[in-house]
Formats: sequence, C-alpha cells, structure tokens
Amino acid sequence: MAMVETAGKRLGNDRAGARGTHRRKTAGTAAKAGAAALALFAAALAAVAAQPPPPTPPNWEPILTRPGALAKGSGHVQGFCVTSNAIYATLHDGLYKFDWHGRLIAHVTADKHQGDICFWDGRLYTAVCIPKDVPKRGRIDVWDENLKKIGTTEFTRPADGIACLDGVLYVGLGPARDPAKPFRGNYFGKFDAKSLRPVCEPFLVDHGYDVHAGVQNIATDGERLYINFYTPKEDDPCFFVFDKDFNVLQAHVFGWRHGLDIVGGGEPGAVRFIHALTINCASKAGRLALDPAPPQNLFLYAELKDGKISDLTRYIAFLEERKR
Repeated sequence: MAMVETAGKRLGNDRAGARGTHRRKTAGTAAKAGAAALALFAAALAAVAAQPPPPTPPNWEPILTRPGALAKGSGHVQGFCVTSNAIYATLHDGLYKFDWHGRLIAHVTADKHQGDICFWDGRLYTAVCIPKDVPKRGRIDVWDENLKKIGTTEFTRPADGIACLDGVLYVGLGPARDPAKPFRGNYFGKFDAKSLRPVCEPFLVDHGYDVHAGVQNIATDGERLYINFYTPKEDDPCFFVFDKDFNVLQAHVFGWRHGLDIVGGGEPGAVRFIHALTINCASKAGRLALDPAPPQNLFLYAELKDGKISDLTRYIAFLEERKR
C-alpha cells in the first residue's frame, strides 16, 4: 500500500511537474512568439515610416533641359521631384523623365490638369485637378518609374501640391472659396500612400496671408513641409515652412512656383533645394507665344539656413529675396 501510495504520489508529482513544465514551455513559447510578432510589427512600422534620404546632386551647376524636350504651348512646369537616377517633371498635360544632365529619357501624355508630383518607395504620385467639372474634382494618379500609370483615386475637391511624409500623402485640396480673388485658407488632405485611402477628413489651414489659386507645390525633408502658394502681390510671402501639424515656422517672399524638391549635401541645420524655372513658355495671355525658342526648364539650387535663403548654383545670377 505504501508502495502504491508512493507510486501515486510520484505519479501525481510527475504529472504536476509535467504540467508545470508544459506551462513554462507554453509561456516561454508564447513570449517568444509575442516578441517575434512585436519585432515584425516594429520592422513593418519602421519600413512604412522611414523617410528615405534625399539624393545628392552630382554637382551644383545648373541643369538645362534640351531644346525640344518640352512640348511647346504646354505652359510652365507644374512641379517636379528627384531621385538618385532621374528628375521627374509635370506639365499640365504630361509627365517627363530627365537624367541629371537634362536629357529627356521618357515622356507620356496625361489627363489635364497635372499638377505637382512626388516620389515615394518606387512610385510617383501626381496631384490632378479636373477643371472641366463644376464644381472641380481632383485625383491622385500613381505611376511607376518608367511613367506607366498603375493606380488612381478620385475625390470631390480639386488637387494640387503633393508630398509624401512617413508613408502619408499630403495633398492640397483647393481654396476655402472662389480662387479668382485673393483669399485666405486652403484645404489639405492626407492619404495612405499604399492604399490611397484618406486617413482624415479635409482640413482648413489659414497661414495668415492672402493667396491666389491655392497651393502650387509641396516638398518635405521628413520633418517639415515646404509649401509654395500663388500670391496676389509679388511682395507677399509665398513660400512657407510648416511643421507636421501645419503650424507656420517660417515665411519667405522668394518662392519657386515652377516646382521644388529637397536634395542632400547640406550641413546640419541647413536644407538644400533644387527648384525650377521654365523659360520661353507661353502664358495665358499668349506672352512669348511667338518666341521661336522652344521652352526649356532650368533647374537651380538654393539653401535655407538660419532663416535665410542663399544661392548654391554656380554661374547663374540668383534672384535675391526681397526684404519685407
């Protein structure tokens, strides 16, 4: 009997020990699985949120596109963005891909009115305003690096100005009221860069100055947003630096209404830009329409440091920022 009791106790202890061991193994396995899942989630989050470093130009000399590369009568460049391999620009009726020497690599026609353009994770995004519709509607078109259209989403507000920050597209969604007259306040929206679904309702931003026609271009360095507006007067601030919550950090009279993007190569605390100027382009009034010279785009460089904009381009006279 004692042997049976002893065996029973041993059997019970063995079972208890087995259960305890099983619990420890299960808990350990669960902990490891949880840690692995957390690590995967963190890695996925980092992959989405990581802002790639901007490309550094091969030099700081101006870049002029070749004659005949831009279609005549298409107006000025609406926006552009840069990668380590190419410069992508939009005119209102097409997309252009140039190398860093201004040579045309590819061109495709596109629906009017193509506005600003940005690059994120191997994709190009254009902000499209559909002007024939009343009220105007907008769209985000998605392209691969060879200018093949691969996606689109449409909404009930006009669109212009676009940049991608932490995997979220920041898009200008039109003025607060009739843009034919000076106004204050522009709507913005945020869209997931992968799904193109909105991540919030459109919101109104009043940065304290009159604008005309709304947002033109948006760029980002991963921390701040740099936004160009059309303004009713030349002496009005048109280039603004915002934080992620759209608080105004800086305002400048000098702006780049034909496009801008961020480039590398600057010292800590400095932000370097590549900006565009379209020459020999016809305006709405037909100015320069009879000029025999074909339109070309000139890309220049500038730096924002300690609240001041300075020239980085060699051999080109820089337009000094007027004092307010």
